[in-house]
Amino acid sequence: MLRLSEWELNYVDQGQGAPLVFLHGLGSRVEDWQYQLEHFTDFRCLAFDLPGSGRSTDLAHPHGPFSLAGYARAVAEALRALEVAPVHLVGLSMGAMTALQLALDAPQLLRSVTMVNAVASMVPSSFKEHLALGVRKLVTLTLGPKGIGKLVAPRLFPRAEHAALRERFAAHLATVDPRVYAAQSRALLGWNVEPRLAELRLPLTLLCADGDYTPVSRKQALAAQVPGAEVIVIPDTHHALPAEAPEALNAALRARLAQV
Repeated sequence: MLRLSEWELNYVDQGQGAPLVFLHGLGSRVEDWQYQLEHFTDFRCLAFDLPGSGRSTDLAHPHGPFSLAGYARAVAEALRALEVAPVHLVGLSMGAMTALQLALDAPQLLRSVTMVNAVASMVPSSFKEHLALGVRKLVTLTLGPKGIGKLVAPRLFPRAEHAALRERFAAHLATVDPRVYAAQSRALLGWNVEPRLAELRLPLTLLCADGDYTPVSRKQALAAQVPGAEVIVIPDTHHALPAEAPEALNAALRARLAQV
């Protein structure tokens, strides 16, 4: 456990080599990077529970409010405290948005950024997106994380061989504090760094599932605004890509890290 100025962060730190840091998505925790931590043994791998997730705490506001800018500050302080910067930073969904926020706010701490199934804005730009976000708010308020786990697990892990992953995902979300989950959901809504993308000078990779919630075209539009950014699409996969298709993700990430 790492005690910081405003947060207490649970983290994993294993292996030797270039530092490779993982940030999880909404409702998740460090354990959900299991397949990456087991694979990248030639790197110094770190994974953090973001404040409110897993065993990490925002000391002043344990149930929120949270913000992605605040999460980025927490990770930045952790990297400085552990003296591991600059690092390769990999995030999934909420963690990827946190990674992008950090890349813009403190680029000197990073070597590269890899965003898995994420975009640069959570501001709706069409009726369809307004509707989707409205439904998301309603579902979060009415079902809570336990209900959401049961609802979305079959979509995240649709194949018969994914039964154990479905059960593990739903069982974990059932343990998440509904107040924290709602506060983290609110932290995503309205977040937008698209106007700042031209500032980014770090190597950027967007790893995308073709069955993700947001279309590949949105990731391509993001990449078009960042010089040298690369989009890698992993076919027949969904939002929880690190767990659903770890071999494909690990291979794509390893190849990209070798380039940057």
